Amino acid sequence: MVRLANDVGWGAVTLDAIAAEAEIGLDKLQAMFPSRAAIVAGFMADVDHDMLGRLDSGESHYAVRDRLFAVLMARLDALRPHRDAVVAMLRGALGDPVTACALATTSRRSLSWMLAAAGTAHTGIDGELKMQGLGALYASTLWVWARDTSEDMSATMAHVDRQLRRAESIFQFLQRSVRVPRRSTRKPARA
Repeated sequence: MVRLANDVGWGAVTLDAIAAEAEIGLDKLQAMFPSRAAIVAGFMADVDHDMLGRLDSGESHYAVRDRLFAVLMARLDALRPHRDAVVAMLRGALGDPVTACALATTSRRSLSWMLAAAGTAHTGIDGELKMQGLGALYASTLWVWARDTSEDMSATMAHVDRQLRRAESIFQFLQRSVRVPRRSTRKPARA
C-alpha cells in the first residue's frame, strides 16, 4: 500500500492493486482489512507502535514541552521511510472524504498515544484541550515535514520547537485566566 501510494498517488490505489502488490487474493485482504479506511488505520497503528518503541522511558523527568518534542520527533522518524506515501495520503484525503475521516479518527487515537507517551493527562476537558492543541500543532508540522528534505530535519525541528513554545504560553495564559473562584466559607452578615 505504501509503495502504491507513493507510485500512483493515494486516489489511484485500489483494493485489487493492494492485494496484487501484497501477492494475496482479495479474500485474504478483505479478511485482514475490510476497506481502504481500515488499511489506513492499520498503517497508522503501526506508526504509533514504531513511535512508542523509539522513545526513551528515562525522559520522564524532562519538562512536558521537551517530552512532547521528543514524541513528535519520534513519530516523524517513524513516518520518515514512508514520507512520499504519507504526503500522497494527505493530499488524497483532500478530495476523498472516506480517507479524510479515516485519518481524522486514527489521528485522534495517535494523539492520545502521543500525550500518554509524553506523560501528560489526556482525559477530561483539560485533556481534550491538549488533544486539540496537539492535533493542530501536529497537522501544521506534517506540512513542514513534507517539504523538509534536510537530513537532520532542521526546519521541522525548528517549527516543532516554535509551536510548542507558543502552545505552552497559550496554555499557561489559559490556566491563569480561567481560574474558578473559591466559594467563601464565611457566612453572609445579617442585616
